[in-house]
Amino acid sequence: MSVTVSTSSTTTTARLTGEIDTYTVPEVRHAFEDLEVPPGGHVVVDLQDVTFLDSSGLGAIIGLYHRAVAVGAGLRLVCGDSTLPLVRLMHLDQVIEVVDAT
Repeated sequence: MSVTVSTSSTTTTARLTGEIDTYTVPEVRHAFEDLEVPPGGHVVVDLQDVTFLDSSGLGAIIGLYHRAVAVGAGLRLVCGDSTLPLVRLMHLDQVIEVVDAT
C-alpha cells in the first residue's frame, strides 16, 4: 500500500495503491491527516490502483470528507473496478462526488 500526494493551488490529490484494509489503514489515516485541505478548494482521492478496500478504508475516506466539508472544500473519489462496487453499495456516491475511471 502506498499514498502519493500532489498539490496545486486549489486541489490536493491523494493517489492510493494496493490493499486498504485494517492493517494498512493507519498509514492511510496518517497520510490523510497530513493532507493540505484548501478552504473552498478540492480534495481528490484516486482509488484507481486500489486492489482491495474494506470498511476501515471507507471510514478513513469519510473522515477526510468531514474534514473537507468543515473548511468548505469538496471531495471527489476516482474509483476503479475494485472500489466502485463497494462505494456504490455503501451509497457513498450519494454523498461524495464519485468518478468512474473505468
